[in-house]
Amino acid sequence: MLKPTIIGALLSGTVVSGFTIQPATVAVTAASSRNLAKPLFMADYDDSYPSDSSEDAHFEVKEVKEEEDTIDVENKPSTATETVVSSIMDYLPSSLASSGSITAQDRASINEAILKLEALNPTEDPVYSPLINGVWTLRYAGGYSEPKIPSPTRDLALFLYAGGYSPGLFALSLAQKLPSQLVEVGDLTISISRGQPRIEAKVDVTLLGGSEESVVVTARLEEDSGLRFTETYESAAVLGQTVDIPEALQYSRDLYVSYVDEDILVVRDGSGVPEILVRN
Repeated sequence: MLKPTIIGALLSGTVVSGFTIQPATVAVTAASSRNLAKPLFMADYDDSYPSDSSEDAHFEVKEVKEEEDTIDVENKPSTATETVVSSIMDYLPSSLASSGSITAQDRASINEAILKLEALNPTEDPVYSPLINGVWTLRYAGGYSEPKIPSPTRDLALFLYAGGYSPGLFALSLAQKLPSQLVEVGDLTISISRGQPRIEAKVDVTLLGGSEESVVVTARLEEDSGLRFTETYESAAVLGQTVDIPEALQYSRDLYVSYVDEDILVVRDGSGVPEILVRN
């Protein structure tokens, strides 16, 4: 109850608890408050120093070296993923068509690096990820060891029975069977879209005379789980001639996505053979 009384006394100059608050005191207090808000001018500083002297002695200024705040991008430490990807790329040939130059030791090193990369997969349930969609270049396919005795039916047997014969490799195989003196085979690209058939494996070929054609294999891609697709061939087209594969003869295989990010896609077939795709 005292606070309202004191405030009233401040305004009227009445006596409270034996103390008299004079109006003049209030005026002085108000004036003091106004002085607190008064702006400071040059003359208000301590003039005990010559006007032409430096004020560095009064204000400590810390110089920040520019190089300390600069990030050296070129020498920035690589992440574990970047290191593994770099080691894989060092072993890969410039194109899949020249993959026959990979030695057995290089293949072993690539397979070891792939296992390390798969352990770092940043994408949960990669089958459902939109990162799957896009245009990819097939850079590596594990495949099977070459037979000691060449067989003319080997490609057909792998296509019909083995788990590691992908639409991309089938398209490349068809293109490579064209007369080499008449056809120049280009790179293999694999497009994965949202609509069926989701996969289009395409190899561009240049015919003698400069005209351009292509070999295309299409396949459906069905989601079975967060890690597994079912891939089913639908059609093949060679130099403009398209053949729809009858449903009874459509080959299908399980396809496991073991790694995917913005740049790299690693898949394995039912027998564990890996393929490495790089986004275009």
